[in-house]
Amino acid sequence: MPRNRVLASVAAIVTVALLPLIAPTFAADSPDVAAAELDQVRQESIAAAREVQQRQASIAALIRDIDLLDRDLAARRRGLAESQIEQAQLLGALERLARHPPEQTKPLAASPLDRVRGEILLVATIPALRAEAQALTGEIAAVASLRTRIAAKETELAGLRDALPKDRERLTQIVAHRAELIRQWLPDTDKPARASSKPETSDVDKLIERADAAADKRDKALLARARAGLPKDKAEALTAAEADPARLKELRSFAAAAGAVPLPVPGTILNSGETGNAGGAGQGLHIATPAAAIVTAPFDGQIIYAGPFQPYVLVLILRHTDGYHSLLAGLGRADSAVGQWVLAGEPVGAMPDAAEPGSGGEIYVELRRNGGPVDPQPWLAQRDDSTGRGEKVGDQRVRE
Repeated sequence: MPRNRVLASVAAIVTVALLPLIAPTFAADSPDVAAAELDQVRQESIAAAREVQQRQASIAALIRDIDLLDRDLAARRRGLAESQIEQAQLLGALERLARHPPEQTKPLAASPLDRVRGEILLVATIPALRAEAQALTGEIAAVASLRTRIAAKETELAGLRDALPKDRERLTQIVAHRAELIRQWLPDTDKPARASSKPETSDVDKLIERADAAADKRDKALLARARAGLPKDKAEALTAAEADPARLKELRSFAAAAGAVPLPVPGTILNSGETGNAGGAGQGLHIATPAAAIVTAPFDGQIIYAGPFQPYVLVLILRHTDGYHSLLAGLGRADSAVGQWVLAGEPVGAMPDAAEPGSGGEIYVELRRNGGPVDPQPWLAQRDDSTGRGEKVGDQRVRE
């Protein structure tokens, strides 16, 4: 049976060759290896979200710059159009001077006094005409320069817009990978957070209290499930943090993060009179954002609520350390599940798509501690806003 022996030998060789490829699959079942993979994916998601946010901020800045340049161009064109009669008179005077230079013109038959007066008038008029001509030339050059600058920015804007879908697609893939890794460990968190039913309370403190209780209950259930089947001594030694393999290994102190908490989305902080949402009387920050802007976790923590609240269709509440909670309201989509742990900068959702071209969204951000609102301004980090100028966000006071 030489042919059978040959086939058996080939099968053995193929199996040996495939072992290095199969081994990582088994190794991935190791908690340490899986935790390291999840941490890597988290870092990748942070980097990808930052890239998308920076591109979105650049697009918003270019749109604003182009709008300002367009307004300047329109004003200058309007000024030129309204001064056409004066321009024609100026050009006519300059043409006459060019044909009949004063130094080559024979003096008219007039009295010496009249000739002196005429010369004085020419001496005073010629510099003024030249100044007006230079001003007109400068205005025409400014219009041409504005058109060139607008064209350059529109080209840059088109390039950024063309690149944005690829960045978004990469981020979507990373977020999906993150969700799959967590689902393998915790099947109960395989569904993304959705705005489902209306909460039973309209009090944000009660909502946070109930969400905290539900999160604690979930942690206890995870601990009980992890302890099941373990020897008594090991089961008693197992902590809630160890029972949740997706939990962050180190939870940073929020109290020590003053001046280091970034905004969850690129945008501009609005004044009280600029807010367009019904929740404008809140004690947090209203931020105008680009349409479909990526929203990230402002700090390390756990998502304990995702759903509707007060006028908002979708609200996320994150629990941090030291009794702090952050509330993000006005999202159009959530990319994370209730119970999920996130690092600062990890993507958690996105703003709604634009209702019309050029329009954006508005997110409401509130910071709370132990059942009461906290002024978020001292916590916010130095940043480069969408105008490209570095500013301390905390310099703008919270509206009471």
